[in-house]
Amino acid sequence: MLLASCMLVLIGCVDRQITSSMVQTASVEGRRYAKEVDAQSPFETVEMPWIEAGELIKERNPSFVAASRSFSEALVGKPLVSELTREVKNTVTESVSSMLDIDTLVSSLKAPSIEIPKRLASISRLKDVSHEVKQGAWEDAGQSVDAELEMRKVEVQLHRLMRTGKLIDREIAIALRTPKLDPDSETNPDPKFVGALAGWRASLKKERATWLTEVRNLFDAEYHDVHFIPDDSGLPTYRDAANPDLGKWRRWCHLRRSKELIGKLTLSHKESKPTLPGTAFVAKSLKQMVNQNSESTIVRKTDSVRQEVRTLIQSWRNMKETQEQAELLEESSSDLPIQNQAEIKARQKIFQLRKAEIKYVSVVWLLDEDCWRTPEAVNNTLTKK
Repeated sequence: MLLASCMLVLIGCVDRQITSSMVQTASVEGRRYAKEVDAQSPFETVEMPWIEAGELIKERNPSFVAASRSFSEALVGKPLVSELTREVKNTVTESVSSMLDIDTLVSSLKAPSIEIPKRLASISRLKDVSHEVKQGAWEDAGQSVDAELEMRKVEVQLHRLMRTGKLIDREIAIALRTPKLDPDSETNPDPKFVGALAGWRASLKKERATWLTEVRNLFDAEYHDVHFIPDDSGLPTYRDAANPDLGKWRRWCHLRRSKELIGKLTLSHKESKPTLPGTAFVAKSLKQMVNQNSESTIVRKTDSVRQEVRTLIQSWRNMKETQEQAELLEESSSDLPIQNQAEIKARQKIFQLRKAEIKYVSVVWLLDEDCWRTPEAVNNTLTKK
């Protein structure tokens, strides 16, 4: 009887604990749900400066969050991987047939039991290169570059949307400055103009709806509406840049080229496990330098490099051409109320040109390392003197 009573008490305690745990868990999840609904602002327009949007995207975009986590996993607590990644970025060759610069071959690689000299002075010092760099270190280095590229893509998409939103809002404001016109009114003898203006307004409204859907998906939030407030944190427009040196390989296409080189060095490590990946390549390159051998080692396929260069040049040229065309039209147009069909066509052409400009500049952003170092100063350093 006593045993039965004890069992009932124990069962009662367990039931109360389960109930308490369920209530507590439900309360925590409920608060998280309520907080998320508030964060998505389903009934109010969200207003945020560009710089704030840039920080928020790092918390809300699933691709950025995953890439950031991958980047941290590859580098945090792994100084060797950080050095490998940095070293590869410093040794990407200038052209297909160029050999590695002696001064940037190996930089401060730290193995568990040996510290590599900061610079290789001769071929004989290659023996000092650590033999304990493992395959996993190069895989982590590749992972870090992949993650960095993915995070950049998300940020570029955000800046593209912020620029596009600014453009759409400007055109909507201009289109709405014209008073509402009645096609049957005697004071308005041109019903075609009224119809054309209504069509232009509807087109802009549709453009903004599509844009808003993209913003919602990027932030993973069902915002009622979003208004980005422009500030100085935006990536450069390059409108004041005339003739930059696109051949500066440390600035242009550098991260993507690093990714490909890391892949090749990883394969090299699989083939020659006892040595540092790339050691054979470095030794051969140095030997050719010493012997003045004209033969060179090809790091990347010619067609791969050529396509990359063509993409950069095409994007830059198309960007500058659309900018010039838009500027010419804007000089003859104004932000005053639209008066006739010719002005509607002019505004439509300007809008399409500026949209194309944003598309081309987005490609350049991904290839330009300066965007990710000091974006506010890029326009001041681009133009050749």
